[in-house]
Amino acid sequence: NLSTNNQDGGEVKQWDDLSNNQNHLIQSGTDDLAEYNASENSLLFKRRDDATTNDNYVFTNTIEASAFTTFFVVNMTADSGVHFHHLLIDSEDNDQITVQFAADNRAFLKVVANDGTNNVSSSIIKDAGVINEDTKLLLTCRKKGFDSGDGFGQVEWFLNTTSMGTNNNYDENIVHKIQRLGDNDTFTGFKGHMYELAIYDRALNDDEVLQLQNYFIERTGI
Repeated sequence: NLSTNNQDGGEVKQWDDLSNNQNHLIQSGTDDLAEYNASENSLLFKRRDDATTNDNYVFTNTIEASAFTTFFVVNMTADSGVHFHHLLIDSEDNDQITVQFAADNRAFLKVVANDGTNNVSSSIIKDAGVINEDTKLLLTCRKKGFDSGDGFGQVEWFLNTTSMGTNNNYDENIVHKIQRLGDNDTFTGFKGHMYELAIYDRALNDDEVLQLQNYFIERTGI
């Protein structure tokens, strides 16, 4: 619970993992600490254009998965021009789960991975006004494992409970690595409020996804 032992505006050094894995999010760098926002019960992440900080956190243990499902309750702060919100990345910025906004506010929902030999990029593009910044919303990203029979792994994104579409271009058998929440980069780090985060190291089925989506939507008042 973010509110435990955190005061409004105070910097948060650790976001506890409530699962049995105890894979906490930690940060020792004083310039990279998000702050607790009591009115939103959220972690508020900033970038250098808003403050002298690039807020991000490191997982206690690296997560490696060829299939996964992630849930993010966020309110992304709007910026002008092309800008990014890296959600989950590896330490070298090769493996990414990210939202990119174009200058015309189109949203690119991306899953990118690179194992040093091969790379793959999956993207779902939504018109301006479909996925909005400065709005609390739930983003779900489900990656199904690579299938050697058809030569791809499917990526699907959801807004709240609505599917935003699928992409089958994950055409390499690359294990996705997750090591950080946000990024320590001026232009690509996550910016805004983060309320909830959940990561499953498998592709949940449709019923499981919907059950959890409804849980997060009700829990956070979307």
